[in-house]
Amino acid sequence: MDLLVGSGILTQFTSIQLFSPVALPLYSLGAAGPLIGACVVNKRSLNNVDFRRYIKNIFNLKQPIFAYVSMIGLAWGVCFFPVLVGATQQQAPIYTALFQLPVMIFFGGGLEEAGWRGYLLPQLQRKFSSFIATCLVAFIWTFWHLPLWLVKGSGQDTIRFGGYMVMVFSFAFLLSFLWNKYGSIALCILLHAGFNSFTNVYPPSYNNLVNSTILLIICCTFFMATNYVLKKNAGEKTMTAPKG
Repeated sequence: MDLLVGSGILTQFTSIQLFSPVALPLYSLGAAGPLIGACVVNKRSLNNVDFRRYIKNIFNLKQPIFAYVSMIGLAWGVCFFPVLVGATQQQAPIYTALFQLPVMIFFGGGLEEAGWRGYLLPQLQRKFSSFIATCLVAFIWTFWHLPLWLVKGSGQDTIRFGGYMVMVFSFAFLLSFLWNKYGSIALCILLHAGFNSFTNVYPPSYNNLVNSTILLIICCTFFMATNYVLKKNAGEKTMTAPKG
């Protein structure tokens, strides 16, 4: 976070631009904070086998086809919602999101998921319900981004914090669904990057709190329904598992 603040100071009080050779490395390292933090903590707390399994999960793209269909559908659907309700219009061809995806993985927040969903969410779900754990992650995730309101050109510097928080909670419920369903850090990285990629096609309406709240209700309802089904299926598997 200190690095994000540093890049904010540079862009606010000097003529240095965000994507300059000076500010961009600070911004990128700061954005990688959750990934770095999770790796450091896991390296200290896990044995070598489990730590290698954690690292492999970050890069493991061998997932069911339906998992990728779900990931793409969620990323597209949540970003298309403002267009559906007439709050914004499509600004670029849909294939633009595909070209943006690699950038969003490495520089647009995708790698944060190694920390948020890959570490923090499962730790919290050991102590709290999935709903409460998701809300706690969303709250931390939102305020971790707070320094970006100081960074000119980050995108956050032009939107209301309250509207952004509502949108983050919406995303968090969908990411929790994906994690609880597949346990894949790689899929969460792609979904996070997909959200950000599709916002270049369908500009989000962060400042429209009514539409953002409706989207939050939809995402929360989807999460609660699917979480109920996942728990029910897990319970049935436990009951039907052979004993002895």
